[in-house]
Amino acid sequence: MKTNQTDFECVVVGAGVVGLSVARSIAKRNKQVLVIEKNKRFGEETSSRNSGVIHAGIYYPKNSLKATFCKKGNSEIYSYAKKRGINFNKCGKLIIANSSYEEKILSQIKTNAQKNGIILKYKNKTHLKKIEPNLNCFSALYSETSGIIDSHDLMANFIFDIEDKKGELVFQSKVSNVKIEKKKIKFCINNDNNYYSTKVLINCSGLESHLLAQNIKQLKKSSIPKIIFVKGSYMKLSGKSPFKKLIYPVPTKNGLGIHSTLNLDGQTIFGPDDEVVKEINYNVFDEKRLKFFNSIKKFWPEISLDKITCDYSGIRTKVKKNDFIIQDHSDHQIKGLINLFGIDSPGLTSSIPVGEFVADKYIDIFNDL
Repeated sequence: MKTNQTDFECVVVGAGVVGLSVARSIAKRNKQVLVIEKNKRFGEETSSRNSGVIHAGIYYPKNSLKATFCKKGNSEIYSYAKKRGINFNKCGKLIIANSSYEEKILSQIKTNAQKNGIILKYKNKTHLKKIEPNLNCFSALYSETSGIIDSHDLMANFIFDIEDKKGELVFQSKVSNVKIEKKKIKFCINNDNNYYSTKVLINCSGLESHLLAQNIKQLKKSSIPKIIFVKGSYMKLSGKSPFKKLIYPVPTKNGLGIHSTLNLDGQTIFGPDDEVVKEINYNVFDEKRLKFFNSIKKFWPEISLDKITCDYSGIRTKVKKNDFIIQDHSDHQIKGLINLFGIDSPGLTSSIPVGEFVADKYIDIFNDL
């Protein structure tokens, strides 16, 4: 950052996959953009601590932001990855049922997916034995557009696009003391009491989005949703992967259940589970292995406890309605401020259309200032 430069057109707070996509979309419109990140590197939190799954948009209510952006993002992220040579595997996903009760849930999922314009193929036990001989289940729904992607390389390409349009990124810089003065938003970095100003501030700070919002003096507290943290731990399988596709149980209250995914090296990763926590802590505890074992053996009876080991964890934010929240001045009456809250799964899949959506809001705000 140039120390003699006090005014910016646009500042994006947060260099996760969504913040970078937002900045990329703004830079594509030939607008000056600065990305400010508190960590040493990009994507160190939620964006690098997930399954790396490209979702189809199956579970979300029709016309919700999650449904809209996920369906659009599914095709766009594959297209972008192909153009840039980003590693991905469009392996497909099976959502499985292990009882007549769970079959009813599958039927509900299939109906909801149809409302979102997504066709899931029903597979009975005979079909499944041909597709995945090691899988034990009653029946399943097959999503052929689900897959996995190298999220690190995706973010690196977003940064290339930003910098190619003269956008800038600055790391180890935490935004604080935000206040609105006339047509400018003023802020400090690392509590140094030296104020910078921007016409537009876009809050993409993920796990700290609500904390940054609370730091904006003129923002009404009623505009800040209640955020809960949901921690998901992952376990790694030693040895050959038993599956070629992603294997998902029926969803749980706070997530999609402990599922079997693949990384791009072909190794199987199980998880995440879901645990509501009050603070950020990425430790994975060995006592969780039995919980994972009991869950996994329902669809893979041959699993043995000594073949799974603790791997990593991630924490995601949840809001009351379990949908993305993207606020502008029509929501909080502060021109120049855009807040993003509750950007959990499918945030990675949705990142490109979310970036375009926020950039369109930015252009409208910028033209009005």
